[in-house]
Amino acid sequence: MGFDEKLHNMGQRVVGRAEEVAGKVTHNQRWEQEGRARVAAVDEDTARQKAKDVAKAQEAAGHISRDERLRLERRDDA
Repeated sequence: MGFDEKLHNMGQRVVGRAEEVAGKVTHNQRWEQEGRARVAAVDEDTARQKAKDVAKAQEAAGHISRDERLRLERRDDA
C-alpha cells in the first residue's frame, strides 16, 4: 500500500467519523449510517491491501509462486 493510498484512506476514515458524529448530534440516522459505511469500506480496503502486501512478501521469500500470489489477489478483488 502506497503512501497516497494510506493518506486517502485516513482522510476517508476522518470524513466517515465526522459524518457519523454529525448524524448523532443532529439525530440524523442517514448521516450516521453513511459515516459507518464509509469507515467500514475504508477498513475493508485497508485489510485487502495488507493481504496483498503479505502475499508479495511471501512470494519474495519463496513461500509461494507468482502465479499463486496473482490468483490470491484476483480472489481478493472479486
